[in-house]
Amino acid sequence: MLCEHCHENEAKISYTMVEGNEMKQMQVCPACFQKFLAKQFPSSQIPPLDIQPMIQELLSLFHGKDEDAEDDRICPVCGRSLKEFRKTGMFGCDNCYDTFSEELNALLPRMQGATHHVGAMPEAFKRDREASEKEQALKDRLDAAVADERYEDAALLRDEIKALKEERHG
Repeated sequence: MLCEHCHENEAKISYTMVEGNEMKQMQVCPACFQKFLAKQFPSSQIPPLDIQPMIQELLSLFHGKDEDAEDDRICPVCGRSLKEFRKTGMFGCDNCYDTFSEELNALLPRMQGATHHVGAMPEAFKRDREASEKEQALKDRLDAAVADERYEDAALLRDEIKALKEERHG
């Protein structure tokens, strides 16, 4: 894929921009990404960015797995292999996240310090995320109550989930 900015070099970096309520996914080359960073953070002294060695180093840390070891897992949707992912650090489609989830679960804490987003986000997204997490916790408690045959508790939890959904979605 060519860089969406210069349309000359191979896109090796993917990033998402959030402007208002819109999210825009960009695929750019390292040179254009460096220019983007310099424009976004003009007062910062950003060193030249060569992300490939960093990705390859991080990918080689997977639980003692040898990068050259035979692992023929392939994404059933796009055909991207684990070897290609380790080489480029790029997925071929959204299903790759499920196919290579074991590698991601090992990589993300080393790369970002967490397995989920913990930084700043727009207030609307934050409220929605908190409500989703609360709803999932209630569903887990509901499943446990049903499994333990505590049907009165399950009914209360069901009603609480229903009220939360109505509050979120109107």
